[in-house]
Amino acid sequence: MLDLNELIQGDPDDPATQLEAGDDDHYDSSSEEHDSPPSTHMEITDPNNMFAALPAHDVTMTDQSSSSYPNTNIEQICSDLQSKLKLNPEHLEIALLESKATPEARHASLVFTNGAYHQINYQDSGSQKAGFAYGSTFRDFVRASARMFLLKPTLEAYSNNPHQNGEIPKTLFYLTLDAVEKQPDAWKTDHLPTSGLRANPDVLNHYREVIGDLLKYQRSNLRTLLCYFFLLADILVTKKKPVVGVIPNRGELLASIYEELPPKSSKLNKSEIKHQVRSNFAMRARMCYARLVMVHYYVHRSKKESQWVEIDERLGILRGSSFDFQKKHADVVLEKDAALFSHKKKFCDLSHTDLTVPTLEDVRNAIATAHSPGLNE
Repeated sequence: MLDLNELIQGDPDDPATQLEAGDDDHYDSSSEEHDSPPSTHMEITDPNNMFAALPAHDVTMTDQSSSSYPNTNIEQICSDLQSKLKLNPEHLEIALLESKATPEARHASLVFTNGAYHQINYQDSGSQKAGFAYGSTFRDFVRASARMFLLKPTLEAYSNNPHQNGEIPKTLFYLTLDAVEKQPDAWKTDHLPTSGLRANPDVLNHYREVIGDLLKYQRSNLRTLLCYFFLLADILVTKKKPVVGVIPNRGELLASIYEELPPKSSKLNKSEIKHQVRSNFAMRARMCYARLVMVHYYVHRSKKESQWVEIDERLGILRGSSFDFQKKHADVVLEKDAALFSHKKKFCDLSHTDLTVPTLEDVRNAIATAHSPGLNE
């Protein structure tokens, strides 16, 4: 059985986990200066005031006392999110229902990811392919496992394609596949094709495709958490709606990830979230890098290009680099993150030319500068 508390620490022999938290000179703890749950920073009140200071208590997304914007605007935002996230029509129906259901309803994008989480149960168009239908128990296990592995700061690749990164063992795909294979024999008998049937190439390919599709949806949960504010801002700017307020700093970003991503059976409490935000340097550097890549792609690249490919390629380069290079890479990433997102900047204050990702050459230059005697005096 997977242990989330163990997974979120990463692999002890990985250089990333050996970087001390004290190395982060740009760490800000402003997100810890309140007692409200971290996810309150990620709730929608008024779409015209998306980035304004948010109340500590839960708010109703359709409560006219806290939002002067018409209720129909929520429907429009949901529709736009459906289009941008390339989700099925059923996701829109679920999001519209859930976003108006209770005061505790999460912001639209998280409702959509929850919709994606449940939608797969109804996507049976290929369930009879290769003679075997994978049921909800199998699918739920894969989803829950994937959400836990996405919190692993030493994950070697995020690809949902078994052929994308060779046979690196600590990828999202192979770790999830291994978790399935380690289930008890009785469980596998009930929920998987027989081992003999899985030897059939068509059955094996279908098995991998089903897992890959499930991983794609769970990976999108993390992407949405990383880019939520930029995604919504893009929608509002396109519709010529004002976008004000500040972008969440990395403390708030990490808190939302630690709160929202774990499956229901493995949720972290408030104290555990705060501890991880403060002490997990490897995850801090990893998520800050991922956010920079995601935002860069939203602004500068085609929506059809995969951000995960670039992230996986960079992780591969770092694995083959020295400890000093990996450390300096983390430092440069955190400096960039601090410059962009740790000064309570508004979306309108950011120049698109600044929304770039530190290059390997930037890291080499930073190392060279650090070793130049005349520049450090």
